[in-house]
Amino acid sequence: MEIKFLKAGSGDCILLKIENKNILIDGGNDSIFLIDEYNEIISREEQIDLLIVTHHDDDHIKGILDLFKHIEAKGSIPQISNIVFNSPRKITNRLKIEEETNLLSYKQSYELENFLIKNTSIKWFTSTDEKVKQICESMDESLQIKLFSPNEETLLKYASNKGAYLNSDHRCDWQTSFKILNQNLDDISQDSSLSNETSIVVFVEFDNVKILLTGDIIPKCLNIIIDTLRGNEDKLKLDYLKLPHHASYRSLNSELLKKINCKNYIISTNSKKHYLPNKRALLKIINNNSTNDQINFLFNYGEVISKLNIDKKELSEYKISLSPNNKNSGYAINI
Repeated sequence: MEIKFLKAGSGDCILLKIENKNILIDGGNDSIFLIDEYNEIISREEQIDLLIVTHHDDDHIKGILDLFKHIEAKGSIPQISNIVFNSPRKITNRLKIEEETNLLSYKQSYELENFLIKNTSIKWFTSTDEKVKQICESMDESLQIKLFSPNEETLLKYASNKGAYLNSDHRCDWQTSFKILNQNLDDISQDSSLSNETSIVVFVEFDNVKILLTGDIIPKCLNIIIDTLRGNEDKLKLDYLKLPHHASYRSLNSELLKKINCKNYIISTNSKKHYLPNKRALLKIINNNSTNDQINFLFNYGEVISKLNIDKKELSEYKISLSPNNKNSGYAINI
Protein backbone atom coordinates (compact mmCIF):
# COMPACT_ATOMS: atom_id res chain seq x y z
CA MET A 1 0.00 0.00 0.00
CA GLU A 2 1.12 3.53 -0.73
CA ILE A 3 -0.27 6.54 1.08
CA LYS A 4 0.42 10.03 -0.22
CA PHE A 5 -0.05 13.24 1.74
CA LEU A 6 -0.29 15.52 -1.26
CA LYS A 7 0.66 19.17 -1.32
CA ALA A 8 -2.78 20.74 -1.17
CA GLY A 9 -2.33 24.30 0.07
CA SER A 10 -3.16 24.83 3.72
CA GLY A 11 -5.34 21.71 3.90
CA ASP A 12 -5.44 17.92 3.65
CA CYS A 13 -5.45 15.71 0.57
CA ILE A 14 -4.60 12.07 1.22
CA LEU A 15 -4.51 9.32 -1.38
CA LEU A 16 -4.27 5.62 -0.53
CA LYS A 17 -3.49 3.05 -3.20
CA ILE A 18 -3.61 -0.68 -2.67
CA GLU A 19 -3.39 -2.96 -5.71
CA ASN A 20 -5.85 -1.38 -8.19
CA LYS A 21 -7.99 0.37 -5.56
CA ASN A 22 -7.78 4.08 -4.76
CA ILE A 23 -9.14 5.90 -1.72
CA LEU A 24 -9.12 9.70 -1.58
CA ILE A 25 -9.58 11.66 1.64
CA ASP A 26 -10.24 15.38 1.16
CA GLY A 27 -8.90 17.70 -1.52
CA GLY A 28 -7.22 20.60 0.25
CA ASN A 29 -7.56 24.09 -1.22
CA ASP A 30 -4.88 23.69 -3.91
CA SER A 31 -5.76 20.97 -6.42
CA ILE A 32 -2.74 20.89 -8.76
CA PHE A 33 -1.33 17.59 -7.53
CA LEU A 34 -4.76 16.09 -6.84
CA ILE A 35 -5.79 16.59 -10.48
CA ASP A 36 -2.46 15.12 -11.64
CA GLU A 37 -3.06 12.05 -9.47
CA TYR A 38 -6.62 11.67 -10.75
CA ASN A 39 -5.45 11.82 -14.35
CA GLU A 40 -2.82 9.17 -13.56
CA ILE A 41 -5.50 6.95 -12.01
CA ILE A 42 -7.64 7.28 -15.15
CA SER A 43 -4.64 6.50 -17.38
CA ARG A 44 -4.29 3.20 -15.49
CA GLU A 45 -7.96 2.48 -16.25
CA GLU A 46 -8.73 2.62 -12.54
CA GLN A 47 -11.09 4.81 -10.52
CA ILE A 48 -11.45 6.43 -7.13
CA ASP A 49 -13.22 3.64 -5.32
CA LEU A 50 -13.97 5.69 -2.22
CA LEU A 51 -13.88 9.44 -1.70
CA ILE A 52 -14.21 10.74 1.85
CA VAL A 53 -14.81 14.43 2.52
CA THR A 54 -14.11 14.73 6.23
CA HIS A 55 -15.98 18.04 6.59
CA HIS A 56 -16.73 21.01 4.40
CA ASP A 57 -14.21 23.65 5.44
CA ASP A 58 -12.53 25.33 2.48
CA ASP A 59 -9.12 23.72 3.01
CA HIS A 60 -10.65 20.24 2.75
CA ILE A 61 -13.38 20.64 0.12
CA LYS A 62 -12.17 23.21 -2.44
CA GLY A 63 -9.81 20.77 -4.16
CA ILE A 64 -12.67 18.29 -4.58
CA LEU A 65 -14.73 21.01 -6.27
CA ASP A 66 -11.77 21.82 -8.54
CA LEU A 67 -11.53 18.14 -9.46
CA PHE A 68 -15.20 17.95 -10.44
CA LYS A 69 -14.87 21.15 -12.47
CA HIS A 70 -11.80 19.69 -14.22
CA ILE A 71 -13.72 16.53 -15.10
CA GLU A 72 -16.75 18.52 -16.26
CA ALA A 73 -14.61 20.80 -18.43
CA LYS A 74 -13.25 17.74 -20.23
CA GLY A 75 -16.78 16.50 -20.86
CA SER A 76 -16.02 13.34 -18.92
CA ILE A 77 -17.93 11.29 -16.39
CA PRO A 78 -16.34 11.21 -12.92
CA GLN A 79 -14.60 7.91 -12.33
CA ILE A 80 -15.61 7.87 -8.69
CA SER A 81 -17.58 4.97 -7.28
CA ASN A 82 -18.56 6.04 -3.74
CA ILE A 83 -18.45 9.24 -1.73
CA VAL A 84 -18.93 9.81 1.99
CA PHE A 85 -19.93 13.43 2.47
CA ASN A 86 -21.94 14.85 5.37
CA SER A 87 -23.49 17.76 3.52
CA PRO A 88 -25.98 20.07 5.27
CA ARG A 89 -28.84 19.59 2.81
CA LYS A 90 -28.46 15.81 2.64
CA ILE A 91 -28.44 15.55 6.44
CA THR A 92 -31.57 17.69 6.69
CA ASN A 93 -33.25 16.04 3.66
CA ARG A 94 -33.47 19.32 1.77
CA LEU A 95 -31.43 18.56 -1.34
CA LYS A 96 -34.02 20.02 -3.72
CA ILE A 97 -34.26 23.34 -1.90
CA GLU A 98 -32.03 26.10 -3.20
CA GLU A 99 -30.69 28.28 -0.40
CA GLU A 100 -28.40 31.28 -0.28
CA THR A 101 -25.57 31.73 2.19
CA ASN A 102 -22.64 34.08 2.58
CA LEU A 103 -20.43 31.54 4.32
CA LEU A 104 -17.76 30.13 2.02
CA SER A 105 -17.81 26.61 3.42
CA TYR A 106 -21.58 26.34 3.03
CA LYS A 107 -21.47 27.70 -0.53
CA GLN A 108 -18.84 25.12 -1.40
CA SER A 109 -20.86 22.37 0.24
CA TYR A 110 -23.92 23.28 -1.85
CA GLU A 111 -21.74 23.33 -4.96
CA LEU A 112 -20.47 19.81 -4.30
CA GLU A 113 -24.02 18.68 -3.53
CA ASN A 114 -25.10 19.94 -6.94
CA PHE A 115 -22.27 18.04 -8.67
CA LEU A 116 -23.36 14.87 -6.90
CA ILE A 117 -27.02 15.41 -7.78
CA LYS A 118 -26.02 15.64 -11.46
CA ASN A 119 -23.64 12.67 -11.34
CA THR A 120 -25.96 9.95 -10.15
CA SER A 121 -23.44 7.20 -10.98
CA ILE A 122 -21.58 8.15 -7.79
CA LYS A 123 -23.12 6.46 -4.76
CA TRP A 124 -23.45 9.09 -2.06
CA PHE A 125 -23.56 8.27 1.65
CA THR A 126 -23.38 10.13 4.92
CA SER A 127 -20.88 8.72 7.40
CA THR A 128 -23.64 7.35 9.63
CA ASP A 129 -24.97 5.11 6.84
CA GLU A 130 -24.45 1.42 7.68
CA LYS A 131 -23.45 0.69 4.06
CA VAL A 132 -20.22 2.68 4.51
CA LYS A 133 -18.76 -0.07 6.68
CA GLN A 134 -19.47 -2.63 3.93
CA ILE A 135 -17.79 -0.42 1.33
CA CYS A 136 -14.68 -0.07 3.51
CA GLU A 137 -14.53 -3.83 4.07
CA SER A 138 -14.75 -4.47 0.31
CA MET A 139 -11.62 -2.47 -0.57
CA ASP A 140 -9.07 -5.24 0.13
CA GLU A 141 -9.06 -8.22 2.46
CA SER A 142 -5.74 -7.16 3.99
CA LEU A 143 -6.83 -3.55 4.52
CA GLN A 144 -8.86 -2.43 7.51
CA ILE A 145 -10.57 0.97 7.38
CA LYS A 146 -12.70 2.39 10.17
CA LEU A 147 -14.55 5.67 9.99
CA PHE A 148 -15.24 7.50 13.21
CA SER A 149 -18.10 9.85 12.56
CA PRO A 150 -19.95 12.51 14.49
CA ASN A 151 -23.33 11.26 15.64
CA GLU A 152 -26.54 12.28 13.90
CA GLU A 153 -27.40 14.83 16.58
CA THR A 154 -24.09 16.67 16.09
CA LEU A 155 -24.41 16.55 12.30
CA LEU A 156 -27.97 17.86 12.39
CA LYS A 157 -26.98 20.66 14.75
CA TYR A 158 -24.17 21.75 12.47
CA ALA A 159 -26.17 21.37 9.27
CA SER A 160 -28.84 23.68 10.70
CA ASN A 161 -26.42 26.25 12.10
CA LYS A 162 -25.60 28.98 9.58
CA GLY A 163 -23.22 30.60 12.04
CA ALA A 164 -20.88 27.63 12.38
CA TYR A 165 -17.42 28.35 11.06
CA LEU A 166 -13.75 27.63 11.49
CA ASN A 167 -12.26 28.40 14.89
CA SER A 168 -8.51 28.94 14.95
CA ASP A 169 -5.76 30.48 17.00
CA HIS A 170 -4.03 33.25 15.06
CA ARG A 171 -0.98 33.81 17.27
CA CYS A 172 2.35 33.02 15.67
CA ASP A 173 4.86 31.18 17.87
CA TRP A 174 7.49 30.44 15.22
CA GLN A 175 10.02 32.96 16.54
CA THR A 176 9.91 31.67 20.11
CA SER A 177 12.20 28.92 21.38
CA PHE A 178 10.90 25.65 22.80
CA LYS A 179 12.39 26.60 26.18
CA ILE A 180 10.35 29.78 26.45
CA LEU A 181 7.18 28.22 25.01
CA ASN A 182 7.44 25.42 27.56
CA GLN A 183 7.15 27.88 30.44
CA ASN A 184 3.56 28.73 29.53
CA LEU A 185 2.34 25.55 27.83
CA ASP A 186 -1.05 24.29 28.98
CA ASP A 187 -4.32 22.74 27.78
CA ILE A 188 -6.59 25.60 28.77
CA SER A 189 -7.33 26.77 25.23
CA GLN A 190 -8.94 23.88 23.32
CA ASP A 191 -10.73 23.80 19.98
CA SER A 192 -14.44 23.20 20.52
CA SER A 193 -15.80 24.50 17.20
CA LEU A 194 -18.85 22.71 15.87
CA SER A 195 -17.35 22.70 12.37
CA ASN A 196 -14.33 20.68 13.47
CA GLU A 197 -16.41 18.49 15.77
CA THR A 198 -18.15 17.14 12.66
CA SER A 199 -14.87 16.04 11.06
CA ILE A 200 -14.63 12.37 10.09
CA VAL A 201 -11.60 10.51 11.46
CA VAL A 202 -10.20 7.57 9.46
CA PHE A 203 -8.26 4.65 10.98
CA VAL A 204 -6.25 2.54 8.53
CA GLU A 205 -4.43 -0.72 9.22
CA PHE A 206 -2.44 -2.67 6.65
CA ASP A 207 0.20 -5.33 7.26
CA ASN A 208 0.13 -4.47 11.00
CA VAL A 209 0.90 -0.82 10.25
CA LYS A 210 -1.61 1.48 11.95
CA ILE A 211 -2.37 4.98 10.74
CA LEU A 212 -4.80 7.53 12.20
CA LEU A 213 -5.99 10.33 9.90
CA THR A 214 -7.66 12.91 12.10
CA GLY A 215 -9.02 15.60 9.77
CA ASP A 216 -9.67 18.67 11.94
CA ILE A 217 -11.21 16.78 14.85
CA ILE A 218 -11.43 18.51 18.25
CA PRO A 219 -9.63 17.09 21.32
CA LYS A 220 -12.80 16.01 23.13
CA CYS A 221 -13.80 13.76 20.23
CA LEU A 222 -10.28 12.52 19.46
CA ASN A 223 -9.90 11.44 23.07
CA ILE A 224 -13.02 9.24 22.77
CA ILE A 225 -11.79 7.75 19.48
CA ILE A 226 -8.40 6.88 21.01
CA ASP A 227 -10.14 5.18 23.94
CA THR A 228 -12.24 3.15 21.51
CA LEU A 229 -9.24 2.03 19.47
CA ARG A 230 -6.96 1.18 22.40
CA GLY A 231 -9.62 -0.92 24.18
CA ASN A 232 -8.04 -2.54 27.24
CA GLU A 233 -4.52 -1.54 26.25
CA ASP A 234 -2.70 1.14 28.23
CA LYS A 235 -1.75 2.98 25.04
CA LEU A 236 -2.84 3.04 21.42
CA LYS A 237 0.10 1.93 19.29
CA LEU A 238 0.21 3.92 16.06
CA ASP A 239 2.86 3.93 13.36
CA TYR A 240 1.68 7.24 11.90
CA LEU A 241 -0.64 9.98 13.12
CA LYS A 242 -1.69 12.86 10.91
CA LEU A 243 -1.96 15.74 13.33
CA PRO A 244 -5.42 17.28 13.59
CA HIS A 245 -6.15 20.73 12.18
CA HIS A 246 -2.71 21.06 10.56
CA ALA A 247 -0.89 20.85 13.92
CA SER A 248 -2.83 23.44 15.85
CA TYR A 249 -1.89 23.34 19.54
CA ARG A 250 -5.58 23.82 20.39
CA SER A 251 -6.35 20.43 18.78
CA LEU A 252 -4.17 18.45 21.20
CA ASN A 253 -3.99 17.95 24.94
CA SER A 254 -1.94 15.96 27.41
CA GLU A 255 -4.81 13.62 28.28
CA LEU A 256 -5.07 12.14 24.79
CA LEU A 257 -1.36 12.30 23.99
CA LYS A 258 -0.50 10.22 27.06
CA LYS A 259 -2.68 7.44 25.61
CA ILE A 260 -0.72 7.27 22.33
CA ASN A 261 2.50 5.47 21.51
CA CYS A 262 3.62 6.94 18.20
CA LYS A 263 6.94 8.09 16.74
CA ASN A 264 5.82 9.52 13.38
CA TYR A 265 3.58 12.57 13.12
CA ILE A 266 2.46 13.99 9.78
CA ILE A 267 1.90 17.71 9.31
CA SER A 268 -0.18 18.71 6.30
CA THR A 269 -0.08 22.42 5.47
CA ASN A 270 1.86 25.00 3.50
CA SER A 271 1.80 27.24 6.62
CA LYS A 272 0.07 30.10 4.78
CA LYS A 273 -3.02 30.10 6.98
CA HIS A 274 -3.45 30.83 10.70
CA TYR A 275 0.29 30.43 11.43
CA LEU A 276 -0.03 26.67 11.40
CA PRO A 277 1.70 24.46 12.37
CA ASN A 278 2.11 25.72 15.93
CA LYS A 279 5.44 24.96 17.59
CA ARG A 280 3.41 24.50 20.78
CA ALA A 281 1.69 21.50 19.17
CA LEU A 282 5.06 19.84 18.56
CA LEU A 283 6.11 20.67 22.11
CA LYS A 284 2.98 19.06 23.58
CA ILE A 285 3.84 15.85 21.72
CA ILE A 286 7.45 15.97 22.91
CA ASN A 287 6.44 16.56 26.54
CA ASN A 288 4.01 13.65 26.53
CA ASN A 289 6.34 11.15 24.88
CA SER A 290 6.66 8.32 27.42
CA THR A 291 9.46 6.53 25.53
CA ASN A 292 13.05 7.47 24.91
CA ASP A 293 12.58 7.16 21.16
CA GLN A 294 13.15 9.97 18.72
CA ILE A 295 9.99 11.64 17.47
CA ASN A 296 9.75 12.27 13.73
CA PHE A 297 7.68 15.09 12.26
CA LEU A 298 6.96 14.56 8.56
CA PHE A 299 5.99 17.54 6.40
CA ASN A 300 4.25 17.46 3.03
CA TYR A 301 5.72 20.94 2.42
CA GLY A 302 9.40 20.89 3.33
CA GLU A 303 9.68 24.69 3.23
CA VAL A 304 7.53 24.89 6.36
CA ILE A 305 10.41 23.50 8.44
CA SER A 306 12.54 26.63 8.15
CA LYS A 307 9.66 28.82 9.34
CA LEU A 308 9.57 26.97 12.67
CA ASN A 309 13.10 28.11 13.53
CA ILE A 310 14.09 24.93 15.35
CA ASP A 311 17.89 24.80 15.51
CA LYS A 312 20.22 21.80 15.67
CA LYS A 313 20.64 22.16 19.41
CA GLU A 314 16.89 21.90 19.97
CA LEU A 315 16.64 18.94 17.59
CA SER A 316 19.19 17.11 19.69
CA GLU A 317 17.96 18.25 23.10
CA TYR A 318 14.32 17.41 22.40
CA LYS A 319 15.13 14.27 20.36
CA ILE A 320 13.16 15.12 17.27
CA SER A 321 13.67 15.06 13.52
CA LEU A 322 11.98 17.20 10.89
CA SER A 323 11.60 15.48 7.51
CA PRO A 324 10.66 17.41 4.36
CA ASN A 325 8.47 16.05 1.56
CA ASN A 326 10.11 13.06 -0.16
CA LYS A 327 8.18 13.55 -3.41
CA ASN A 328 7.64 16.68 -5.47
CA SER A 329 3.90 16.17 -4.85
CA GLY A 330 4.19 15.77 -1.05
CA TYR A 331 5.10 13.08 1.45
CA ALA A 332 4.64 9.41 0.48
CA ILE A 333 4.76 6.32 2.68
CA ASN A 334 5.12 2.81 1.26
CA ILE A 335 3.96 -0.08 3.43
